[in-house]
Amino acid sequence: MSRARLDRRAFLAMAAASAALPGASRAAPTNPEVVVIGAGAAGIAAARRLIADGRSVLVIEAADRIGGRAYTESETFGFPYDQGAAWLQGPEGLPLVEAARAAGFTLVDHDDAGEAFFVGGRRATDAEWAQYGLANDRIEAALYGAPDVSAASRLPDNLPMSATAQSWMGPMDFGVDFADLSLGDVNAYGSYAYNYLIREGLGALVAGLGAGLPILTGVAARRVDWSGPGVRVETDRGAISAEACIVTVSTGVLAAGGLRFSPDLPVEQAEAIHDVPMGLLLKIALQFDGERFGLKENDFLTYAAPEEVPARAAYFLTWPTGSDLAVGFAGGAFGWELSRAGEAEAVDFALGEFAGMVGSSARRRFVKGSMSGWAENPLTLGAYSAARPGRHAARGAMGRPLAGRVFFAGEALSARYPALVSGAWLSGRETAGTVVAALGGPRACGSCDARAMTRESLLEALK
Repeated sequence: MSRARLDRRAFLAMAAASAALPGASRAAPTNPEVVVIGAGAAGIAAARRLIADGRSVLVIEAADRIGGRAYTESETFGFPYDQGAAWLQGPEGLPLVEAARAAGFTLVDHDDAGEAFFVGGRRATDAEWAQYGLANDRIEAALYGAPDVSAASRLPDNLPMSATAQSWMGPMDFGVDFADLSLGDVNAYGSYAYNYLIREGLGALVAGLGAGLPILTGVAARRVDWSGPGVRVETDRGAISAEACIVTVSTGVLAAGGLRFSPDLPVEQAEAIHDVPMGLLLKIALQFDGERFGLKENDFLTYAAPEEVPARAAYFLTWPTGSDLAVGFAGGAFGWELSRAGEAEAVDFALGEFAGMVGSSARRRFVKGSMSGWAENPLTLGAYSAARPGRHAARGAMGRPLAGRVFFAGEALSARYPALVSGAWLSGRETAGTVVAALGGPRACGSCDARAMTRESLLEALK
């Protein structure tokens, strides 16, 4: 997919990439060369690269599962649903595409997704479609190639349908409103060669890539002590000593002090973390009883929003991969507001907007709803990163290694794919390569620590 347009399909979700790994499961060492904090896409990618290069590693994860913000679960609706990342997107050569196919995942090409557009509870006229298209074209033209300022500062005046176009391009693509959207972020994005929905779930694929790795869940890192020759990671279950550490937690957690450093981070690096806060894309899934309301599978559903911005709007993906879901999206300031209000109010709002388009029968055919909880989750505190206007360069500054032994990875540090699982994965893999070089380069896997360790014995070994 060319980056010549700001395409909502390119930014609504995070994607993933993979690297080859020796097939055998790896035991978790008690004294690893590298400790990785976080078992999301970046942490899993880093661990795979380290092991492939013959280095011993232990990954610790505060949650009781792996995958991070790529999370597929089947309890809510009775079939796989991605509470977070849902699109597999990324540059040419992403190995995860072939890995998904080899594992039997169902990839649904989403490049040619259609869109239903409503105005005032009815299908839009040709003239209204033309206004909507013009708003998208004029806003996109104003954003591309512009300096790193806020998107709001570049908006054309008196443009009908501007709020509707802005809602897709800002809150529902980047997780922030135009006033908070860095054009440095907008213009840094790379092109996509793949754009897939996965019937079995992107989160299931990412978690599958972590299966068999030396990961210890339910262990939260509290402090990284880099004052000595190596690192000492203090957790709520004890301490781990290693030669190096890779930190993959979100900028929301870092900015809130959820993980501390001793000595403190350099002032410039700490400021850079605050310059790349978390945005929010709230997902509100509505399940129906099989009725399709004249809407097509895998299409987007949009309506003309009031011209006040940021708009109080929720737009939808209808019946993804054949499910009975209309997945609503609300982002930016309004997404945070809905999240604070709670699931019941968010679902009621989304259902009201949906019924306002397709008719009151939607309420009779409605089964249940679900709201994603990334805003309130203390392990994320948002959906994905969004640099402040004028501060896109902070993405690089916040990832500088500390004394050659503490390294950083994650979607927030991705040069071309921030906010995406693909960005997190590529960042984790690249950072692991840097760590391997710092440790003296790759070595034969036979030298890795391969002692069989149970979860209980691992916890006992934490000092």
